[in-house]
Amino acid sequence: MNSSTKLQELQIDVGGMTCASCSARVERALKRAPGVLEASVNLATERAHVRYLPAMTDPETLAAVVTEAGYAAQPVSEACADTADQRRASLRAMGRDVAIAAALAVIVLVLSMGGTFIPAFDHALPAASPFPHFWDWVQWLLSSVVLFGPGLRFFRPGWIAYRHLSPDMNSLVATGTGAAWAYSTLVLIAPGLFPPEARHVYFDSAAVVIAAVLFGKYLEELVKGRTSSAIRKLVGLQAKTARKLQDDGTEKEVPAAQLRVGDRVAVRPGGRIPVDGKVVEGRAHVDESMLSGEPLPVLKQAGDSVVGATVAVDGRLVVEATSVGRDKVLAQIVRLVESAQTGKLPIQGVADRVVRIFSPAVIAIAVTAFAVWLGLGANISVALVTAVAVLVVACPCAMGLATPAAIMVGTGRAAELGVLFRKGEALETLSHVDTVLFDKTGTLTEGKPALTAAEGPQAEEALRLAAALEAASEHPLARAIVAAARERGLELPGVEDFKAVAGYGIEGRVEGQRVIVGARPFMEREGVDLAALADRAAALEAEGGTVVFVAADDQPLGLLAIADHVKPEARAVVQALAGHGLRVAMVTGDARRTAEAVAARLGIEEVHAEVLPQDKARVVTELQQAGRRVAFVGDGINDAPALAQADVGIALASGTDIAIEAADVTLTRGQLSEVVTALTAARKTLGNIHGNLFWAFFYNILLIPIAAGVAAPLGIHLNPMLAGVAMGLSSIFVLGNSLRLKHLHAWQPTAA
Repeated sequence: MNSSTKLQELQIDVGGMTCASCSARVERALKRAPGVLEASVNLATERAHVRYLPAMTDPETLAAVVTEAGYAAQPVSEACADTADQRRASLRAMGRDVAIAAALAVIVLVLSMGGTFIPAFDHALPAASPFPHFWDWVQWLLSSVVLFGPGLRFFRPGWIAYRHLSPDMNSLVATGTGAAWAYSTLVLIAPGLFPPEARHVYFDSAAVVIAAVLFGKYLEELVKGRTSSAIRKLVGLQAKTARKLQDDGTEKEVPAAQLRVGDRVAVRPGGRIPVDGKVVEGRAHVDESMLSGEPLPVLKQAGDSVVGATVAVDGRLVVEATSVGRDKVLAQIVRLVESAQTGKLPIQGVADRVVRIFSPAVIAIAVTAFAVWLGLGANISVALVTAVAVLVVACPCAMGLATPAAIMVGTGRAAELGVLFRKGEALETLSHVDTVLFDKTGTLTEGKPALTAAEGPQAEEALRLAAALEAASEHPLARAIVAAARERGLELPGVEDFKAVAGYGIEGRVEGQRVIVGARPFMEREGVDLAALADRAAALEAEGGTVVFVAADDQPLGLLAIADHVKPEARAVVQALAGHGLRVAMVTGDARRTAEAVAARLGIEEVHAEVLPQDKARVVTELQQAGRRVAFVGDGINDAPALAQADVGIALASGTDIAIEAADVTLTRGQLSEVVTALTAARKTLGNIHGNLFWAFFYNILLIPIAAGVAAPLGIHLNPMLAGVAMGLSSIFVLGNSLRLKHLHAWQPTAA
């Protein structure tokens, strides 16, 4: 696939969205654009994620599509300045608008209702009036400033939404307050058009509603900032500058963004390493807790790898850059977190379907309420106030924020605990799994096996020949055999015609003999008689050892037993998962006796043994076909097919290997306990989303009928001003509920 047809991804900052209808409209506009294959818009992050064909469109065109839909748009790129400053400036501007709107609205409210509470004030106003209705005109002037000054942020996008036949929260607020203002203005200009009992002005309602809604949006933006704190913390870990070594050996301070692969940088004691790279000079202890979670610094010296954003505690290092910019480990982590936060969960579809018809339905309810009150004999002003209250109280903001706000906080907090969700969908899927399938070697065990026995008629010769064949392999069992041979001072001969038989073993010619090394099935396939070794092999396997046989010219020389210690927390993790109602199973290529011995030690009842690496995915498929929802936990190296096939693939990674493409969830610290942390984060986040959606729907189901007047016979009314306050509080409640996820803690096994 050439560069013109290769899919590309783009993030676009979208300004001006206020509710779920806004994000839905932007999403529809992007999906209709030529060349766009996928688009999702997140209200909480105010960002669109687009996958497109660069041969058919480009970032500027896609930004223009968003602008045409009525919203500010700016493609996000590595070269762009940090948008945090822009967001702070926007928040300050909104704060000024809130202050202006609130001050003027209070004056209008006092002029309108002051006499109700202070009779003397009611007599003083007419006495100070230079002409009839002077104070009404003052209210008109001040409320006009509020509506068409700070309130323009509702009117402009609200009108665009109407023009696109997709009314949103802006449309509802603009229609409600605009109707109250227009009605009151007509009463002032042409009072003869209305009966005496309907000649009331509602400038106070219009001004106070704008101020209240705007204040609610301001609080919402403040809380949104707290929900995205995880990304800011991660980005804040990056070094902003670096001390680049010049050709003459001097140091020059440069922006870290200007560094290129191959550049050398000096890191002083206490300094943050600006790039991923290799130490070429110096010696220092490096604090890697931001990746590994380990509090103790790790000694680094020439030849060792270091990760950007870690800190040199003592000593000076010279580091040669191997990864810079978006290729750095920390940049990959930030992208994974952003990807999860901008993703859309299946549960969000419920809110999306409701929002699609919500605003038109609210307008219909407001018109119906207006007509019904007129039909019941109420004057036009009562009918108008009721309709305005319906329009103002009905806000799809809370529904739009219910899912993304929880995802932002939940995935952000999980990232801080070492759990990276590659996609938001994985979070919901993980919360529903009922079976966790573990790879054994390197996952449940340390992955550092050691030779525990060499037995048979020619045990030492078997070890020498096996080590010769295994010398070029990186497999943990191979390394254990080679290490044991070298410890015993055995000289390893050369190998010819080497061949690896996937899942079985290896073979080659050593000193003129055809040597084969592998498991029992390999030997049986090659016709090697293992009768003399069978009983001892069974005993070693029953103790949890992995047995490898060695034969030369089809004659058995001996067996090698290799043991891999179970991770200390493995049994506690298995018990914790079982306590969460999950079935735990293990899959391994080891002999069944070995696998069952390890499983018994861990409390695992379901074992899939003697499985070839390429067949692990088949085991996952069989479990899925049996109706199970499966999470597969592996080391991310040879488990890629199974990780991809599982409903959720969970990869244990080292701190520098976080970009495991086949996994949906990556445990960056490589700790088995993080599996439980991931499950807890997923379940609590989904539970939080359910709670948010319940309260968002309940709020509208309860307050829209009250605003329409169904409770009027009971003496319960909801005027537009209170409706505006209630609308703002609904969004703040949802965001506040989501923030509770910041209190998630990493799961730790209890002491035995």
